[in-house]
Amino acid sequence: MRRLFLISVFFYAATPLFLQAQTPSRSLEYEIESLAEGNEENETDFVQLAEQLELLRENPIPVNFAEAEDFQKLPYLNIFQVHNLMEYRRQTGFLYTPYELAVIKGFDRETIEKILPFLSFTTQQLVPSIEAKKVWLYSNHNLIYRTAIPFQQRDGYTDADGYKGSPQSHYLRWRSTYRDILSFNITAQQDAGEPFGGSTGVDFLSGHLAIQNYGRLKSLIVGDYQVEFGQGLALWSGLTFGKSAEPVEIKRYARGLRPFSGAEENRFLRGAAATYRILPGTDVSLFYSSNRVDANISAVDTLTGNAMISSLQTTGLHRTSNEIADKNSNLLQITGGNINYRGNRFSIGSTLSNYQLKYPLERSDQLYQQFRFQGTRLTQYSLDFNYLFRDLNVFGEGALSDNGGKAGTIGLQSHPAEALYLTILYRHFENRYQFLYNAPFAESGNYGEQGTYLGFQWLMGPVFKLRSYLDIYRFNWLRFRVNAPSSGRDVLGQLDASFNRRFSMYFRFKNERQQVNSRLESTGPQLSYQQRSTARLHASYQVYYNLRMASRLELSFYELEGEREKGNVIFQDIQYAFRKTPLRFTLRYALIDTKSFNTRIYAYENDLTYAFSIPPYYGSSTRFYLLVDYTVLENLSLEARYEITRFSDRDEISSGLNRIAGNIQSGLSLQAIWKL
Repeated sequence: MRRLFLISVFFYAATPLFLQAQTPSRSLEYEIESLAEGNEENETDFVQLAEQLELLRENPIPVNFAEAEDFQKLPYLNIFQVHNLMEYRRQTGFLYTPYELAVIKGFDRETIEKILPFLSFTTQQLVPSIEAKKVWLYSNHNLIYRTAIPFQQRDGYTDADGYKGSPQSHYLRWRSTYRDILSFNITAQQDAGEPFGGSTGVDFLSGHLAIQNYGRLKSLIVGDYQVEFGQGLALWSGLTFGKSAEPVEIKRYARGLRPFSGAEENRFLRGAAATYRILPGTDVSLFYSSNRVDANISAVDTLTGNAMISSLQTTGLHRTSNEIADKNSNLLQITGGNINYRGNRFSIGSTLSNYQLKYPLERSDQLYQQFRFQGTRLTQYSLDFNYLFRDLNVFGEGALSDNGGKAGTIGLQSHPAEALYLTILYRHFENRYQFLYNAPFAESGNYGEQGTYLGFQWLMGPVFKLRSYLDIYRFNWLRFRVNAPSSGRDVLGQLDASFNRRFSMYFRFKNERQQVNSRLESTGPQLSYQQRSTARLHASYQVYYNLRMASRLELSFYELEGEREKGNVIFQDIQYAFRKTPLRFTLRYALIDTKSFNTRIYAYENDLTYAFSIPPYYGSSTRFYLLVDYTVLENLSLEARYEITRFSDRDEISSGLNRIAGNIQSGLSLQAIWKL
């Protein structure tokens, strides 16, 4: 009752601010939170998106000369908007001012405000050239150092069999770019608990040298890179999003070969890759990768001395003796190519990839693992297409693994009216279909999965926007802790209200219903429906030009076999920038009350630049963080983030090597960014 009273007081007190204040267009943080709604529990590397937009800010897209795929680098534009922009340019010639965007179909005020920082309206086309003197004088250099210091000690640092390194983490990156042609990057990362040492001195070291958009040479990369082709069925190692609060944006926009500069330690290739335009609209890509990957060694063949691998590890953590033993224990080689044709309205592409492991991957005796890939070699082939006809876009991809397993997805986007967008996507992955690096739109794992997704967005006048999706799916085989074929469905509805440029709010309801193993006594497999629901009310308002506030109330519900749980989170965000001092701070105070992890609530948190945090809020606790950003010099900024969580329902936090004796968890993160 006390918590509900606080909630009521909170929103009553905020009402005057709602009436007075207004909110600007959504920031990158809001966009990431919207896209991440269905990816909270996945280790999505949002740094890639932030860096991509930062590079576009440094090297804006030339509106008058760019190709359609250049505009698709922006997450704010859909295929219809891009096509309408290209058609407008073809019919009228150069665009001289941003005001012209307003007359193009599909470009509302909010969209224009989002994309303007990344566009250039120059009428002089720059000829790509690489001259040593110009590269040295006009390159942008970016140096980042980040460290995180926890204030409470975990058991893993006192246990002799625990973590071998320090509880402090480190991150260092040097990136140099010359226009959008040349890029160089070195990234070093040391996670908490990982010991220094090895051939490089640090646990993870990544780097690349890349040439892009140099005449017919679209890309040439030596070092670490990522691959994105088709709709992600056969080969995709880059950033993807699943079901989110952007219900019509589920289509994959493949960017082919691109340099890797993130800190995600598994989803990248290492070697050499190139894309060359052989004919107008036709690109050919070839790539080779040889990278040592983490793997769990289950046994060693006494006759050959070769290791047997039970699984490939993806955490990127090397803290304990077992984790260190798994590090780089298998060699993965990937070779392949892609040929792609892009026309004005039609595109088609084909991808061939071959994976070769040094040591064979063995699947377990568990029945749900029956169709998993095993052995040392895997070959995949895929064919993808995209067709745009007026306000209708049809896209899809079919893929085949060398064991005969098939996978396919086909989708349709429609823009039947100025204010209405519709999406439908059907996917079908056979049980036998095998893969290693892929990322299609799917509910989970994409083994033996089929489903239909429906999404729509309706602009209800200048103030309101309604968006929703429904996803119905079925698994045709067993899954981990689900001992029979199962089904489920997800539904989301969100109403946005943007009253003016300074005040906006939205209400969201989300429900997930999925079959899991029953806890009831039974002689055979029996499934029950597990249901999770959340209801969120969020308001954002600009009090003054330098003071922004946001408030949120979110309720969570869980139900399984008559057992019901509920929880709630309420928080207040404040962002303030001093007028005469280059100092800015952001803070959050949150009240959290959930019965267990079943009713956890994920919430995006402001973090250091290029660092993103979407932690689960759970238990009975309070959480506070303060982020401070100070620009010391024009090209040097310092950042600090302090966070603390205090639990009132427990005397210890977590368990095992991660256990903290006490009910408080806190820490400090520091970062310096130098730009030249």
